[in-house]
Amino acid sequence: MEAPATARSAIAGTAVGIVILAISATMASSGTVDTTDEVRRVQTVTQKLNGISVQINAEDAALRQYLTTKGTEYRRAHLAETLGGARANLDWLEENNGIDRAELDAIRGSYENYNRIVLDIMSHAESGVVVQGYDDLASMTFAPLRDNVLRIGDIHQRELTEYLQEVNRRADVLQGIAVATVGIVVALFAVCASVLVGYQRRAERQAASRLHEATHDPLTGLGNRAKLHHELDAAVRLGQAADEPFSLLLIDLDRFKEVNDTLGHHAGDELLVEVAQRLNQACRADDVVVRLGGDEFALILPTAPDHPEAVAAGERILADLRRPIRLGGLLVDIDASIGVASYPRDGHDGAELLQHADVAMYAAKRRHGGVTGYDPSLDGGDTSRLTLQSELRQGIGRGELVVFYQPKVDVSTRLPCGAEALVRWQHPVRGLLGPDTFIPLAEDSGLIDLVTAAVLDQALAQISEWTGLGHELPVSVNIPARSLTDDAFPAVIAEALARHGVPPRLLTLEITESAVIADLSRAGKVLARLREQGVNISIDDFGTGYSSIAHLRDMPPHELKIDRSFVMRMCENTRDETIVRAVVDLARNLRLRVVAEGVETESALRTLGELGCHEAQGYHISRPLPAAELTAWLAGSAMAITRA
Repeated sequence: MEAPATARSAIAGTAVGIVILAISATMASSGTVDTTDEVRRVQTVTQKLNGISVQINAEDAALRQYLTTKGTEYRRAHLAETLGGARANLDWLEENNGIDRAELDAIRGSYENYNRIVLDIMSHAESGVVVQGYDDLASMTFAPLRDNVLRIGDIHQRELTEYLQEVNRRADVLQGIAVATVGIVVALFAVCASVLVGYQRRAERQAASRLHEATHDPLTGLGNRAKLHHELDAAVRLGQAADEPFSLLLIDLDRFKEVNDTLGHHAGDELLVEVAQRLNQACRADDVVVRLGGDEFALILPTAPDHPEAVAAGERILADLRRPIRLGGLLVDIDASIGVASYPRDGHDGAELLQHADVAMYAAKRRHGGVTGYDPSLDGGDTSRLTLQSELRQGIGRGELVVFYQPKVDVSTRLPCGAEALVRWQHPVRGLLGPDTFIPLAEDSGLIDLVTAAVLDQALAQISEWTGLGHELPVSVNIPARSLTDDAFPAVIAEALARHGVPPRLLTLEITESAVIADLSRAGKVLARLREQGVNISIDDFGTGYSSIAHLRDMPPHELKIDRSFVMRMCENTRDETIVRAVVDLARNLRLRVVAEGVETESALRTLGELGCHEAQGYHISRPLPAAELTAWLAGSAMAITRA
């Protein structure tokens, strides 16, 4: 017989033998457990029956002593204390099905009858009545009860003995099978051992395959993060030994999430595979290309050792990546942010190089793409950014965020018709900080939800206060993009309005079109629920970014806000005036209110009135003011308004 067939037969036989041994062991173990349980059960039942026997004997002895002493108080108390002592064991037997129910009922009936007779004897003895007949009756009741309990106990012991004998017989059979099987398994195992050497190479190939899987990305075929760490450490060791510099590039794709969300994950995978191919084609034989995960890639470039050469290589790679990619019949443009760190200029070990390349990559991302080489000043900025982030979290908790209000006026009447809530941070050391300083940080760190909640709470409290003073002034609050994808956000708004007692019509939520576009489907549902609650929706910075009439149809909002970049120059630039006029006409035709931001001159305000704009805000009307100052401004100017 050929070796493979012999090995297969031997392995099969060994497996069968092992299975038989396992079954025998399992059966033996199971039998042992069952036997133990059965012995424990019978012993417990026997113990309970013995307890009943002892107890009724004790009761009978107590009765005899009571009758012999003609009912002394001591013997009476002892007898009364002894009566009923067997009930606990009877209850246990009933709850645990210890014995046959009919037998148990017979014992319990006899026992209770015996107890009643004893109680009658005690009652008659105390009354001076002769109890001779009752004494005989008690004896007649006691003897069958005792004999019945002993009989049942003997039956259980015999059953246990027979059960153990059967268990021993089964154990002998299993032992015989196990002994025979062990001999067969040993023989077959020897055959298996003789052919295992022939499979050594196969095992080595499998190990190599597993190593490849552990160090490579299954989608792109590139090395993975583990591969990068291994190669980076090797490059550092080589650099230290041979004084050979090299460079590390970290690449993060921009707008990859948009491809995934718009075209689906399959298209996203196609994009990653295409990027991997372009990176391989752009690199030389000695370069190492890996995918770190998601849309992040890394390159080790010994062929571009110096910092300027590495940055130039990054620019060439970026140019290749920026070429349009065809996905599902569509041409898609992508961009990337690349961070560069060089050994030993920017780090003396792999961890330091990775950290500094990551810092450079995020610096490039903040600049909206491109290639950025590491510089120590970037680290300082990041440290300051982390410090400011920690201070912001603590400042929110301490109530350091304050809300200023920039009033809006009705363009035709010049009367105030609302205000926009603008957040500031009263930093304990740096003073009053504007939103540009900390809002981007809050959005990146996830603190924007806490900021939004604090601004909403202060704004609604102020609306309530102004209403009490006779100034029913609507207030606009800017809402971040992530709130529009939160299904719970409308409920949060409803709860806040109810808590402050503010009518929904006095609150306007300002959003940007880009926030809606990020997830148009979910944002549309959230906005629809907010509108149903009676909250007003305003599209901020309309005319910039992704303005689309389709969005006005799908949302739809209550008002449009013309971006300040058009309003500030419309008196000097006819193109800006044309844009403002077009937005005003569009809004009026759609029966939307239109608000102009950035009104800084009287001529701009007059022009807006001529164009038919409804509301305006800007420095010409008023700078953003603390709530108390705006309250005084409203009262001093006699500009209080009331809306039905």
